[in-house]
Amino acid sequence: MRLTNRIQLHSHSPDHSVTVPRIWVTATTAAWVVICLYVAQSFLPHNTISLPGQGKTRKVATVVAPQGWAFFTKSAKDPQYAPYRMTGGQWHSAALTPHSRPSNAFGLDRASRSQGIEVALLLHQENVTWTPCAETRSVTDCLKRAAAQATTTTNPSPDPTLCGRAAVAEMRPVPWAWRDLSPEPHTPERIAVWDVTCP
Repeated sequence: MRLTNRIQLHSHSPDHSVTVPRIWVTATTAAWVVICLYVAQSFLPHNTISLPGQGKTRKVATVVAPQGWAFFTKSAKDPQYAPYRMTGGQWHSAALTPHSRPSNAFGLDRASRSQGIEVALLLHQENVTWTPCAETRSVTDCLKRAAAQATTTTNPSPDPTLCGRAAVAEMRPVPWAWRDLSPEPHTPERIAVWDVTCP
């Protein structure tokens, strides 16, 4: 006995109907599941799943079904640039983020967004001297070492938040596989320190 699905077609005559064998529906669904699995696996980082012929299908998948997730979001593996300011002889974070905190009017105040542009303007000047943090994984220790190589600069931002002795630390996210080995979610890669003059 063959199991079938009956699909009624809208027409003027109630006698018109098409019988679709259930095996066709199952085969079509299975084919689409396999195609979607291959496309998804082609764009995922290396993992424990390995599909037959996966290497050959990657090139085809990138042409036929490119996935441009970077259009919607920044990669979590990209470094972040954290601003610091020295006050009272101690280094303190000068970050205005997260954007949703009450001091930013829960995201309505855009100063936290403009600070990223200010940091970028400082980093794109010619007199940036980076101090690597390979010997230490502490931001505080690396800031103390980097302070010896401070340079002078002028902050071109119209509404500056980094004046006086300031620094920017390039922070690298701890890989997810090593998350239990580090108490912090980011580790410093390198730090630039300036004596900043604000207009």
